[in-house]
Amino acid sequence: MQYFSKSPEEWQKYDEERKKERERREQSKKRIIRWTFYIVIFLSMLVFIFIIMGRRGSRFDLPYNVVIKGIHINLESKEEYYYPDNLDIKVTIQNTNNNDSHVEINNFSFLIVNQESSEVEYSYVFSQPVEADISPYKTILVFDLLREKEISDLEKGTYEARVSFILNDESVNLVKTFEYNKGLIIDVSAKEMFYLTTEFPSISILAINGTNETFNKELFGTLTIKQKEKVIHSQKFSFGTLNLNPLSSIPLDFEINKNFDPGNYYLLFDFDSFEQTYVTTLNIVNQIDRNYNDISLLVYVISAASRGDQLYFEGLLRNSNEEPKAFEISQVIFRLFYEGQLIYNYENNDLSRVYITELGTAKVFDLSNVKTINLDRSGEYEIQFSVNIGDKTFSKKHTVKVY
Repeated sequence: MQYFSKSPEEWQKYDEERKKERERREQSKKRIIRWTFYIVIFLSMLVFIFIIMGRRGSRFDLPYNVVIKGIHINLESKEEYYYPDNLDIKVTIQNTNNNDSHVEINNFSFLIVNQESSEVEYSYVFSQPVEADISPYKTILVFDLLREKEISDLEKGTYEARVSFILNDESVNLVKTFEYNKGLIIDVSAKEMFYLTTEFPSISILAINGTNETFNKELFGTLTIKQKEKVIHSQKFSFGTLNLNPLSSIPLDFEINKNFDPGNYYLLFDFDSFEQTYVTTLNIVNQIDRNYNDISLLVYVISAASRGDQLYFEGLLRNSNEEPKAFEISQVIFRLFYEGQLIYNYENNDLSRVYITELGTAKVFDLSNVKTINLDRSGEYEIQFSVNIGDKTFSKKHTVKVY
């Protein structure tokens, strides 16, 4: 692939024109990193406080999630939406008590508000009282935005979903913030989770036109590779002019013709043609690990569900060693049984690389990426999940009861 689309004289002129702009953006990045460090410390302190408080009480409230006298109220929404996705926002109530609970809802209102302008994009009001008896641990749907209105063409920005109502004479106010993305979207990632010191790293760049208009513009900029704050490598790149129809995408490959010493690196892609910066990581190791004694398998899955609920399942590998681990997975198997009968089978035999930081975890399977499964029958489901690494198999069994 030819990355240089300008003559040396043009690049020199371009560098002079953009020097001040890059310096300003570099200072901005340093401020972001510094404040991110402070925020991480602050959040760590909050987690410690929540752990201490959790031992003294049964719950703590979030802006979008509260519990009142055993009644769990939740405002559900994704963190990010991409044009032309419909906003999928729900309000649910669950009875966490051991006996039936009676609920009465009055003066229900729901708003979508632009956080920057405070403009109301959508409003729904239902002032009449609604009553229901909820059996123990059952969840009921109070509000579903998709049933009321399809909202799929917001301007790019940050929005708030706001809900307020009276529940059994107590005020409930919930807020959930989400981003709505509209424009050229760039996804940058290393093709492999790690590379050997003898290999040239390859980067995958996916350009998506997330608008209702044709995108026709040159895509060029600068790649800077850093280890901590030290610049290891820098080069200019250009993919020429992209002509993307609305909601179309194009994959772009980028090979770095350089070997790196073992370690962790940050890759900063400054797309100067539309003044955006994307960051990804690059992990370099001497060799592939063959010792799996410090590796264990974790699964995230519910144990009980209501009929019709979607099954969520994630498989992760945990590294209990204080050194990073880099190895290859040869097989991943997920099987779902209902009352002893196999109803879904997934098997992936493609060789894939996994890198796990010291004392960290890495996701190796997410059911939502391969299949949507609704638990549409009451009874007992069994999950069998296994991961093969070299000559070792890690496996878990889990039972989900559906009522």
